[in-house]
Amino acid sequence: MGKGKTKRNARYEDFRRYDSFEHDDRKEHDVIRRVSFKNTKMSNRKFRSWKNFDDFMKDTDIEMITDSRGSKSDRLFLRSGRESMDKKQAETIDTNLFLSKSNPCRIKQRRCYFKINANNSKGDGRRANRRRTLPDNGVNWFKVEIYYGNRYGKDYLLKLLSNYIKPTPLLPMNYKVGRDGTSFVVDDRVTAEDLLNADKRITVTDGRKLSIRVRPYTPILEIDTKIIEMMKKVMSTRYSAYQKSLDLSKFHSDPILLAENMFCPLSRSNVMMNAIDIISDSIPDVTAIDMSYNKIQQLDIIKTVFDKLPHLKSLSLSHNRIRDIRQLDTLKGMNLEEVNLDGNPLCAKYQNHEEYVRAVRQRFPKVIKLDGLNLPPPILFDTGEDETKLPSSKPSFMCDPGNGMNISKMFLERYYQIYDSDDRTMLLEAYHDDAQFSYDCCSSMLDQSDTQLSSYLHNSRNLFRVSNVEKRVRLLKKGKLHIIEHLKTMSKTQHDPSSFVVDLVLFSPELIQLNVCGLFKERDKTNTTVKYFSRVFIIIPVGTGFCIINEQLTILPASTEQLRKIAKVKDAPPVAVSPVAGVSSSVCHPSAISPAQMDVTTKQAMVIRLSNHTGMNLMWSEKCLNETEWNYDQAVFSFSELQKTGAVPAEAFVK
Repeated sequence: MGKGKTKRNARYEDFRRYDSFEHDDRKEHDVIRRVSFKNTKMSNRKFRSWKNFDDFMKDTDIEMITDSRGSKSDRLFLRSGRESMDKKQAETIDTNLFLSKSNPCRIKQRRCYFKINANNSKGDGRRANRRRTLPDNGVNWFKVEIYYGNRYGKDYLLKLLSNYIKPTPLLPMNYKVGRDGTSFVVDDRVTAEDLLNADKRITVTDGRKLSIRVRPYTPILEIDTKIIEMMKKVMSTRYSAYQKSLDLSKFHSDPILLAENMFCPLSRSNVMMNAIDIISDSIPDVTAIDMSYNKIQQLDIIKTVFDKLPHLKSLSLSHNRIRDIRQLDTLKGMNLEEVNLDGNPLCAKYQNHEEYVRAVRQRFPKVIKLDGLNLPPPILFDTGEDETKLPSSKPSFMCDPGNGMNISKMFLERYYQIYDSDDRTMLLEAYHDDAQFSYDCCSSMLDQSDTQLSSYLHNSRNLFRVSNVEKRVRLLKKGKLHIIEHLKTMSKTQHDPSSFVVDLVLFSPELIQLNVCGLFKERDKTNTTVKYFSRVFIIIPVGTGFCIINEQLTILPASTEQLRKIAKVKDAPPVAVSPVAGVSSSVCHPSAISPAQMDVTTKQAMVIRLSNHTGMNLMWSEKCLNETEWNYDQAVFSFSELQKTGAVPAEAFVK
């Protein structure tokens, strides 16, 4: 008991000794203390005055820092502020003013700025988001896609869009209705951006908001007979026979094409190529062509105008997308007297008009009118016009028109007679023991031709696509046995002799290089398309004959130009093909041409054609044509009559 009491007394004494409430021995000071706050990083945000705050709240055009939707009080405040403004104030308000750092109502949160459109003609007081823009990457067309637009009529949708973007005009082209929506093409950037900003802002009859997507677009289109006929119809309405001029400006927006929902921009090479063909066939004497406002960037296709339209003197390419004066180098040699390049990006590169004129006259020396302005007469040297013209192109080249051409004809005749037959085994003797063979096929994404060449892609040795060295070696067929086995696995073919072009590049006692190209068709497939081939033979003499030591075959889809000019491949049993360089379709009706007007190539083609038809050798076929004055129909009739009576000797059939 006594011990516990002693401990309690000790604790009490400690408490009294160390507790401060009982005695304060601190010294007194005369300093008067004041209340202050600790200085922090936010000290620079000083509150200026209540007047500034009041002026800020009365401001009629402000930047709101808020979320993407905004609160109800925000919308009421903005609406009341808009109603208090007059028109003059709305026009002078600076809508690009952001909240300054000193504004007392600035709050710290995620930045998301919205602008008040003071000039909003709709007058509904709604908030306008920042305007969305499209990238300027040089693309001239824009595709507009409306999701679930297939639920509504075309006229209804276009009327809604047109009314929303007024006064910007809407000119839709290539309107299509798909499974998920509708789409069309526009050619104006302002229109495209207005439609882009209309996304989720237009309400349709069922209460939905139109979902609109706009993106730069490169048109991909295939030319068929219907489009070509429509192009002819449009050109006939744009041609002036009196002035011999053709107006192709804004060709894609012609009312006739729009009414038929056809999209034919001349900026696409296949459309331009067909347009030039139509012009050269229908109005070859045209002297002036206007191709302005067509978004043309490349001039390579227009180069063919020089050969097909020799009377052309005036060419307008204004307001296109020609970026450099050097692009006009492809048109050098055209005797143009009037050129219009105004509105192209290349014009902005010349600050001096004289330099611009000098650069154009380097390409077209005879120009006397440029961009609508008359120029002083050019200084030309007194040279004949014929000296500036290139030699006319020919369908074939024979380095040895005599013996070399005869050997080439005989070789190709025998080769394709077997190649187009049902059994290619007989070609075994045509190849050398150490021969090499390979083929490649090239498909165009624009023509969507991968399906046409699907059977050839597996063994194609296209070095741009086959990077593996082992595969390259495997696809190179070596030895005549391997070559023949590979040729037998390829599709049965029927070649069109009227499309053949043969070039004898090299002819010597040691080596012959022979190039042949043309069109063929696959016989063992239904609904097959006509294809183009190019074949290079390297031939060496062996014994008394010749053998192929190297061969390369290239297969491509036939172009529209090739299909238009060649005779259609007939669906008939395979016959001996007569490959002759430069054979034209005029051989089919030789009676209309006198023997004096026929060239050597045409006569040789007729000889080989008659030999294939009758079975006679070349010498007797030529003799038959000579006796009938090169009238093919008469020669066939005479042979038939003599054959019935047995008057044709047996040596006529020895080849």
